[in-house]
Amino acid sequence: MINRDEYGGGLHTLDLAAGSVTEGIIHYLSGGARAGSAGERQLAALLNHQVQGLALVRDPVAADLPLEQLRSVLRYWKDLPRVGGVPDILRVDPEALLAALGYIMLIDIDERSGDLRYALYGSKIAEVAGFDMTGKSVWDIPTTTPIQTFFAACYMAARQLKCPLYTVHKAPPSITVSHWHRIILPMGAGGEVKRFLVCNMPIKDGELQ
Repeated sequence: MINRDEYGGGLHTLDLAAGSVTEGIIHYLSGGARAGSAGERQLAALLNHQVQGLALVRDPVAADLPLEQLRSVLRYWKDLPRVGGVPDILRVDPEALLAALGYIMLIDIDERSGDLRYALYGSKIAEVAGFDMTGKSVWDIPTTTPIQTFFAACYMAARQLKCPLYTVHKAPPSITVSHWHRIILPMGAGGEVKRFLVCNMPIKDGELQ
């Protein structure tokens, strides 16, 4: 569970840490997301060097995505009606996402607290991870605080940028996959981001798990 003292305080302090990482992600992306760049080094330091094999792509296209499930979810999102650049819808059509079912997450933004909570945590993701986060906060994920902070910051960055964000990172040793490939797609109402449609794919030795 979360160690709320690791950053010297409670949830408010953790939110501040996530805010700093969000700024680091946006800075890294604005600099072209180059390997070995100052932005990459700053982001690694903000995450205490605990997120390994990290890659971030803003506004990915199909060629950036190695799996058809990721590409199909991106196509679905792009076809949705939008206001102010944000799909003006909160519900998703499961039949349109059949290829990716089991790997889909829906994450809601609590309007009062700003917390990020899983409305849906895909069954395939839960099977590989060994836990189901449905109904729980990003800060409840049983991992280290810097990794929780990384997840929260990615969603916050996608919210600020109002665009898709594709991330890759190595899975921790306790999970039997090598990498997680994730596409984060903001959704909302009236141009305001209120939910994320996420496809999260576990890969081991180049094969989907």
